[in-house]
Amino acid sequence: MNKLRWKIAVLVGCVVIVLMLIVTVTFNIIVRKRMRYNAEEALNYAFSEDYTDIPMYQPEVILLFKTSTEESLYPQYTQKERSIINWCSDIETDTIKLANINDNSYYVMFRDSDPLFSETYAFGFDNTLNISDDMLTDDDLETDTYIYTDDDPDLSDEIIEQYYSDDDYKGTIAYIDITGELEMIRRINIVFLISAVIIGALGSTAGYFTGRKLEQNHLAQKQFFENTSHELKTPLTSIRGYAEGIETGVITDYKRTGRTIAAQTEKMSRLVEEILCMAKIESGSVSLEREEIELSGFIQDCLMPFEVTVLSRGLEVSLDLVPTTVSADPDKLEHAISNLLTNALKYARTKICVSCSSEGFCISNDCEPMSDDTLSHLFERFYTGRDGNTGIGLSLAKDLIELHGWQITAKRTDDGICFDVRCSGSRKKSRRK
Repeated sequence: MNKLRWKIAVLVGCVVIVLMLIVTVTFNIIVRKRMRYNAEEALNYAFSEDYTDIPMYQPEVILLFKTSTEESLYPQYTQKERSIINWCSDIETDTIKLANINDNSYYVMFRDSDPLFSETYAFGFDNTLNISDDMLTDDDLETDTYIYTDDDPDLSDEIIEQYYSDDDYKGTIAYIDITGELEMIRRINIVFLISAVIIGALGSTAGYFTGRKLEQNHLAQKQFFENTSHELKTPLTSIRGYAEGIETGVITDYKRTGRTIAAQTEKMSRLVEEILCMAKIESGSVSLEREEIELSGFIQDCLMPFEVTVLSRGLEVSLDLVPTTVSADPDKLEHAISNLLTNALKYARTKICVSCSSEGFCISNDCEPMSDDTLSHLFERFYTGRDGNTGIGLSLAKDLIELHGWQITAKRTDDGICFDVRCSGSRKKSRRK
């Protein structure tokens, strides 16, 4: 049985980790798919003459020329551009590839068709033309960068036509650096994995304690049913013994025997009824049929069946009842109050006290001092006290009271214990009894 807690702990931990891994994988698939979609959109945009919709990524463009190695006439490629050019030497044209070059990641697209000599290629997206001082033959161009303006639209074509002819053109490479995005995804994955381990550990811990609670509950139920079966067997054994005595003629006092058999039968019937009632409440099949009840008179009616017990034990009964009306199910409420009175009378030494007010009612007695452990388990289902009593009556009383939407607590008093029931929706009358 002790293996149950470990099984639940491992199961919960594994389920949590697997779910977190599924979330991580799903996140990667969605983000990477979206990133590639944005990259494709941007790279296609780089080779398009339609510049109305600016994409999320801004691609870089490399123009390739046969004479581009002549550094005296043409701009010198950067080391990064040379690495990308070398990597693109073997890829197919018009395809988008993911390149890992010098610890950096790029989406790259190469096109070897005729160049579209426009601001997309010559000027980029900021309308600038980057050319070295050696290329400047016009005395009016005194800076490294020429800013394209609508006032002089033909100058760019003049410069391109002068240095970048169709015969000299080899192709164009457009690329997007996604190193930062991939690094961010990697860090998020690490966070996900660490979270999976932490949440999995917490889930395993919660599963362990849940499993331990289930084990304890199972043992408590087992002990409860063992004790309950014993309590059922006791009256049955008594009834059987009296029946055999009558059959063999050993017992001749039939009146006394009849009273004993009736008492044992009543005891057994009450125990079976409480077990069935508890099972119905647990299954949720019990419904309330509420009506207006005058609580003080109702409590006195519940006390009447216990008059013989009170007189036979010489107990003192103190009543402090304020007429109060509540909305409740008479049968369910009577069952709950009777169980509380039964317990109070059973353990009372000299007296019990019953009171009610506009807030609810209280039943107390002067029982023996009760330990903290016993008090904390007083209403617990399947709990068996040191005297072997199952305590099913108090558990059922609590269920019936809470079924009404009320609350019940057990607390110590100066000379015993008090069951305090707080009723909501009660209405106080003007007179006091």
